[in-house]
Amino acid sequence: MSHRYVELDLLRTLAIAMMVTYHGAYDLSQFYGWNIHVFEGGWRLLWQSTVTLFLLLVGCSFAISWNRHGEKHGDASFRFRYRKYLLRGIGVIACGMLVSAVTFMIDPETYVRFGILHVIGVSILLLPFFAFLKEGNVLIGMLVISLMKIIPDATTDTSLLLPIGIMPSGFASVDYIPLIPWFGVVLIGYAIGEALYVRRKTGALFTFNFPLFTALVLPGRNALLIYLLHQPILLGILGIFGFFGIL
Repeated sequence: MSHRYVELDLLRTLAIAMMVTYHGAYDLSQFYGWNIHVFEGGWRLLWQSTVTLFLLLVGCSFAISWNRHGEKHGDASFRFRYRKYLLRGIGVIACGMLVSAVTFMIDPETYVRFGILHVIGVSILLLPFFAFLKEGNVLIGMLVISLMKIIPDATTDTSLLLPIGIMPSGFASVDYIPLIPWFGVVLIGYAIGEALYVRRKTGALFTFNFPLFTALVLPGRNALLIYLLHQPILLGILGIFGFFGIL
C-alpha cells in the first residue's frame, strides 16, 4: 500500500474548509452581531456534516494505520501495537484539554468540555479493541448511533457522564460532541477503511496530477495544527477588519 492516500488528505482539506466557514460565521454572529443563526437550518447541517466527515476520516485512517502497523511488526503482541495508539490518543486528548482550558478562560459557562478533539482522542484509544470486527464495525457503529434515542431521556446531577452524552440540567457548551452517537460514526469510518483500502491493497483510489495539488493536500496533512490555530487567526483577522470599520 502507498504511504498516503491523497483522496483522504483532500477530504480532510474539505472538512477543514467547512470548519473554518462555520466558525467564521459563528464568530461574526457571536462577536460582531451578524444575524447568522449558526445553530439552526443550513448552518447546523454544515456543522453536523463537518463533524461527520472528520470522524469518518478518523476511523478510515485508523483502519489503514492499524493494519499497516500489524503488517510491519508481524507477530507483535496487541500490547506492543497498542502502545503507539495509546500515546497518540493521549496526545490528542491533551490538545482537547488545551482547548478546554482556553475556552474556560473566555467563558466558564459554555467552555468546551468534550469536543471534537476529545472524541477523536478517546476514539483512538478505543478503536484497537474493535479492530478484529473489521467491516463488521459498520453494524456496531449503527448500534452506537441508535443509542442516542435513549440518551436524551437520561439525566444526571454530575458532569462525569458528559463523554457518553448524558448531560446535567442546564448544561451548555459551544462545542459538545459526545461518544454517543459520534463514536458510531468513527466505527463506520473504520469499516469503510477496511473495505476500501485494507482489503484492496492496491494503493490510492484516485491519482491527481496538477500544479495546485500540493497546496490542496497540505491543509489535510496538518489538520490538528490548523484546528488549534484557526480560531485565533480568524478572530485576529476579524479584529483587524472590525478596527478599520469593515465589519
